[in-house]
Amino acid sequence: MAVVWSPTRVRAVRPAEPVGQSGRFDQAGPAGRLGPPVRVYRRFRPVPRRARIPLDVCTIVMAVAACLTLGQWWPAPVVVAVAVLAASGYGWLRPAPGLRAVRVHEGGLVLVAADGDERPLPWSSLEATEYSPGGRHGEGEQGRIWPAGASEPLVLDHLRGLGRLFRELEERLSPGLRAALHETLRTEGSIRFARGRLTVTAGGLVHRPPHPLAATEAYRWAEVESARASDLGELEIRTHSVGLPLTLPVPNARAAADFLTELRAAAAP
Repeated sequence: MAVVWSPTRVRAVRPAEPVGQSGRFDQAGPAGRLGPPVRVYRRFRPVPRRARIPLDVCTIVMAVAACLTLGQWWPAPVVVAVAVLAASGYGWLRPAPGLRAVRVHEGGLVLVAADGDERPLPWSSLEATEYSPGGRHGEGEQGRIWPAGASEPLVLDHLRGLGRLFRELEERLSPGLRAALHETLRTEGSIRFARGRLTVTAGGLVHRPPHPLAATEAYRWAEVESARASDLGELEIRTHSVGLPLTLPVPNARAAADFLTELRAAAAP
């Protein structure tokens, strides 16, 4: 029987910190136990969408008026720069409720709440991450973190440098996740990704297209050209026989892609 890969699969092979049954992680101890801080990602308050259009219109009107008054073009970029700084300062003047910042330490993360309360998350307590850059249909940038034992992921958004934060998390978690995948494949014989759309075995891949009438496709490792994490945080697999890549939504797409690459290399003659 194939094992469906999900963040909870890691618990079987990777120890983690205890977490409350409500889905919220417990206090793991003082942040000092995680070592010195490395980097801080601060939360900002975005300008509401209903305020962006009037702000843009006012900026254009002021820039044109300044240019006409002075008879020169240089005031236009100055007015635009001032408007951009004013919009950026909105987040500092009116802090967003909830999370204030995420601090990266050598031993894990510290989530800093608006009231100053700190919740440490050691690396061993993080099971998986998922990052979405947004922008497809107007969605904002967002990331999810699965603490061990939590029933729901922790959602992070409106953080400056969020993409960089999740790239850093992937680098930290990828080795342990790949080890978990290898162990699961060795003991269970196969792993299913993306709710069964992709089945991975020692001999290759089986892809079940989302359309119910489409035929199931099987690929030996020799037919697999590459596997990588796309810019949208999805698992992208290219084969020699299909022109378009197979794209699947998978948590920790980078770890999954590296895992498939290692299996492909091991199967090479």
